[in-house]
Order: sequence, then C-alpha cells, then structure tokens
Amino acid sequence: MINTLRTSFKIDMSYATNSFIYILRKLPILKDLITEDAYSSKVLKSIVRIISLIFSFGKMLAYKFLYFFILIGLANLLNERFTGYVFIHIYFVLTLLGMFINNRLISPNSKKYFSVILFGMDAKKYTISTFIYDLFITTLLNLIVLISIKGMIHISFNTIYLLLICSLLCRIIGEAFSIIFYKRYRYLFNSNTKLYMIISIIFLGICSLPYFGIFILPNMILLLLIPLLGLSILSFIYILRCRDYKIIIKETNSYNAIMNKDEVSSYNRQKMVEVRDKDKIIDNKKIVGKHGYDLFNTIFFERHREILLRSALRFSIGIIGVYIVLSIMYYMGQGNFIHSFLLNNMGWFVLILYFVNRGSIITQAMFYNSDHAMLRYNFYREESVILGLFKRRLGTVVKVNLIPGILIAVGNVVLLFITGGADIITYISMFIFIISLCIFFSVHYLVLYYLLQPYNKDLMIKSGTYSFITLLTYFVSYYASDIKVSTLLFSIFGIVFCIIYIIVGLLLVKKYAPRTFRIR
Repeated sequence: MINTLRTSFKIDMSYATNSFIYILRKLPILKDLITEDAYSSKVLKSIVRIISLIFSFGKMLAYKFLYFFILIGLANLLNERFTGYVFIHIYFVLTLLGMFINNRLISPNSKKYFSVILFGMDAKKYTISTFIYDLFITTLLNLIVLISIKGMIHISFNTIYLLLICSLLCRIIGEAFSIIFYKRYRYLFNSNTKLYMIISIIFLGICSLPYFGIFILPNMILLLLIPLLGLSILSFIYILRCRDYKIIIKETNSYNAIMNKDEVSSYNRQKMVEVRDKDKIIDNKKIVGKHGYDLFNTIFFERHREILLRSALRFSIGIIGVYIVLSIMYYMGQGNFIHSFLLNNMGWFVLILYFVNRGSIITQAMFYNSDHAMLRYNFYREESVILGLFKRRLGTVVKVNLIPGILIAVGNVVLLFITGGADIITYISMFIFIISLCIFFSVHYLVLYYLLQPYNKDLMIKSGTYSFITLLTYFVSYYASDIKVSTLLFSIFGIVFCIIYIIVGLLLVKKYAPRTFRIR
C-alpha cells in the first residue's frame, strides 16, 4: 500500500512538474530562456517540484480558509448573537450534505486515468491508499483552519475535535454510499441533477434554521456520534472489501471524459449562448428605419433576446418571491430585523447584484455569435465601428441588468417604508445606488471585454489579466457585504465610486479599445 502511494505521488509530481514547465515556457518573458531541455533537467525539475508542492498545499489551504470564512459570514447573517453555535450548526449540516455531493473516491479525474488505466497500477491498492491519504490531508487542513479561526467564533478545542471526527466519519460513510449507489444504478450520484438538487435544497433549508432560533448543538452532535461511528466502521470495511474498483475506474474514466474535459466544457459554454433557429427570424417592424450600427445591434439583440432576457427574467421572478416572503415575515413580527438590515447592510446588495448581473454571459454571446467572425474583417476593427457598436451594446446590457435591478431598488424602498420608514434622502440614495450598481456592472464587464477580449474561438478564457480582475471583482463584492455603515453613507460613497469608475472605464475604451479589441 505504501509503495502504491509512493508511485502515485511520483506520477502526480511528474504530471504537475511538466505542466508547470509547459506554462513557464508559454510566458513571453521566459519562452526564450526555457527550452525543450528543461523537461530533462533534474535541477530545474527539483526546484519546480518544491514550488509545485508549496503552491498545491497553499492553494488547498486558501480554499479551506475561504470556505470557512463564508460559513462565518452566513453564521453572522443568520444569528449574530450566537455566531459560534450557528457556525457549528451550519458546519455539521453541510458535513452531512457532503456525504451525498462531495464524494471523490470513484469520481473521474486524470490521476486515476494515468495511474490505473495508463500505467496499470493495482486499482484497489491505488484507490484505498489515495483515499486514506486524502482523509489525512483534509483533516489536517480542517484542523489548521479551525484552530486559526477559533477566536473569531469562540469555540473550544473539544468542539473542534468533535467537528473533525464528524467530518471524518461522514466522509467515510459518503464514499461507501457513492460506491453502493454506482453499483446499483451504474451512474454517479452527483450526475442525477434532480436528486442532487433536492438533497441540496433540503440540507440548505436545515442550515437556515438558526434564523428561527433552532440549532443543532454540540451535545446533540455528540449523541449522533455513536450511530455515525457504527456506520463509518461498516462503511470502511465495505470500502476495504470492495473488489470492483478497476471496473468502476474504467467505466468512469474513459479517454474522452478525461482528455477532452476542456472540449466538453467549451461545448457546454457554446451551447449556452447558441442562437436557436426560431430566434433567427426577426420581425421586419423591429428593423424598419434603422441603419448602420443601430441596425447591426438591433438584429443581434432580437436574435439573442431569449439568451439575454432568460436569466434576467428568472432572477426577477425570484426577486419578487423574496420580497413577498420578506413582507410576510414583517407581518409575522420580523419587521425590526428587516428594517435594521436595510439601514445598515447596504453592502450586501453589492454581492447580490454581482451575481444578478448578466454582463459576462452577454459578452460571451457577443463574441461567439458575432465578433469572433466579424473581427477577421479589417473594417470591423476600425475605431469608428468599434466605438459605435460599444455605445449601442452598452445601452442593451444596461437595459437587461436594469430589469432585476429596478425590482430590487423598488423592493428595498417599499420594505423600508412598511417596516419603519426613513428620511427621504435615504430612500432616494438607496434607490439611486442600486441603479448605479446595475450600470456599474454593465460597464465593468463590457469594458473588460473590449480592453482585454479574453475569449478564443471555443469561448475559453485565455487572458490571465481578465481572470484576475473578475476574481478581484468577486472578492471586493464579497468583502463589501461585510461593511456595516449606515445606508445613506454607503450609498453616497457607492454612487460617487460608480460614477468615477464608469467615466474612467468609458475613457479607457475610447482610447485603447481600437487597439485591444481583437481575436485571440
């Protein structure tokens, strides 16, 4: 078993090291310095191997910290008075959910394909040894992070050990469940979308119980530890005795599934923005009297109406439902909480509108169904054409994003009014801030598209700068949700920021887009 694990590590490190060298050779600065001989250099490979190990562990640790910080944020939101108990409740419920949706023992990946199918390693020894190692690493990472955030949520070491043991036992039970499910139905549980969603919704609903003052306390978890321990022992015995690993790995790790993951992902992205035949027929009344860029943009919008409006309308229906529920909660005696939230947590709407805005999907549709073909013509890259289309497209994107945005703005004002009210300046600033945010996100993604144009013909993102900025956008939106100042102050600063950003973004497009808007 140890030898199998050692061999698996060698394969993983060789794969990671060669991939890292390949990436380095693609960098403009290093491509002339690092030649083909780098793949056979023991010194360089040793250095890269150490860097890869540090980077890999650091990345896993960073993701763990991010996950736990999100849990703390949810705990604060649900019941700020009992953050520690709420955190324990959410952690335990999501651990139970992980038994169904976070199983990795028989899930397909390239490591299994290389090790078992390509190099002929013993499937059972490989699966069990990597499983035990994965359990160890996951437990170690959880321990490091839980000890690090212990002071933030005020939990004892005994509680930390209890949560770690529960995670370990649930993971073993979940992996055994995944094998039994696959052998019974011949497909992985997480590929059954309906069942996957039902289970997820149920457990996420249980996660929200602390809002109503209902918790799963450490003492209750301690009582559940006995049946979990019994089930985990039986599950571990089953995992050790299972003889079908080779068959399962061969069935779930086909060549096409592993080697063509990018192509499959690319196909799914293209399918998402593909124009259907029925949408290609345009009513002549829509284009009568229109010429030039206006005609071009109108044709594009009409053909993509379903793509552009579909998710915006779905979000709008969901938003109306949320405000109806909040209104019912007000009449059930929760008006003080809603009123206080609206007056002191306007930062949350930055994160909400980040997820609601359709800028990214619209730019993908623009590129896949128009620009990737038109950019091959010289006239389409002329300054007047690029800037003319940009103006009209910006209007289209703003209109789409304003559909759910206006509903949120009006919903906030109405909720604030019925739950206690505020001065007229707060109403106006809150409304304008939400509208400004919608315009900000519309401009933001369109500006990035024209300045960086990140997509290749398969809609894969090939710009590291674009990936970094979009990731930074998420983190800024996330941390904005944690800012607790008065709605009036936050709204005023937010409006000023949005106006400055929009002006700067438009000026940058005017100056640089004619040179940067190109095909990759």
